[in-house]
Amino acid sequence: MKTIAVLIDFSERSEHAARYALHVAKKINANVLLSNAFLVPADIPMAAAQVAWPVYEYEEIKADSEMSLKKLCNKLKHELKERLIPGAFMPAITCSCEEGPVVNTLATLENNKDIVLLVAGTHGSDAMTTFVLGNNCRELIDDTKLPLLLIPGDAPIKNIEKLIFASDLNLDDIQYINAVAGLAKEFSADIVIGNVNPELPADATKHNKAENSFMQQMVLKVGYKRISYRNFPNQNVKKGIALVLENEKPDMLVMVHRKSSLFDFFFKSSVTKKIAANTTVPLLVYPYPMDSVPVF
Repeated sequence: MKTIAVLIDFSERSEHAARYALHVAKKINANVLLSNAFLVPADIPMAAAQVAWPVYEYEEIKADSEMSLKKLCNKLKHELKERLIPGAFMPAITCSCEEGPVVNTLATLENNKDIVLLVAGTHGSDAMTTFVLGNNCRELIDDTKLPLLLIPGDAPIKNIEKLIFASDLNLDDIQYINAVAGLAKEFSADIVIGNVNPELPADATKHNKAENSFMQQMVLKVGYKRISYRNFPNQNVKKGIALVLENEKPDMLVMVHRKSSLFDFFFKSSVTKKIAANTTVPLLVYPYPMDSVPVF
């Protein structure tokens, strides 16, 4: 059955992300898997190089993580039962624990073909937490092969009424729009395809041709009717998207993450990662390319 996996680190942010995931799961008739990646001292290179850590310490850390995860799982089940509308779908909540850094546990989740979405919290309350969490988010964006939904700690849990799909008019985006349309349909939400571009493109004719071709293909391949298109003039893509979020006030932003070059991978931060570091709304990131895009 369709499953939403939530990365849990026992912080308030990850609990909030789990509740958001449950909100979505109820709409799309999916179960929820709480996944915790726990670290032992041997997973920390500097510590591992200096000390030989006993096996019993690993067992203690694992037991503590499993106990905390089961406690959270039961807490969320109780909350879900209390708020469930009679006759409504009730997601099953399960949990799993695995040793290692978060990004190292992705393979296990990606091998589970029922998982259609990976959810994680973002934004820490202090500088150190923000730094560590920010690194995790950047690594997740680069490494995951699943759609990744990043939830800011203060994002309200409410019905999704408007999604902004940020596109550069690449025809490959249409398969992702089609997948997002499945989510939008469950919420009866509007999708706005937003293209951030300079106010006066160097070649307006070329841009208009690309725009018309994109929309024609989108209409042919996406069966959802509540989709519109808008240009958002701005010389800087990141600033343009930030203004879109400020003015349009969507309930979710959707982006496709493409790595443009090896140089960019090591020395530049992608627009997606820059937006993820500062977003105030849930950000749904699709990796590119994908063998097949999960359907909601």
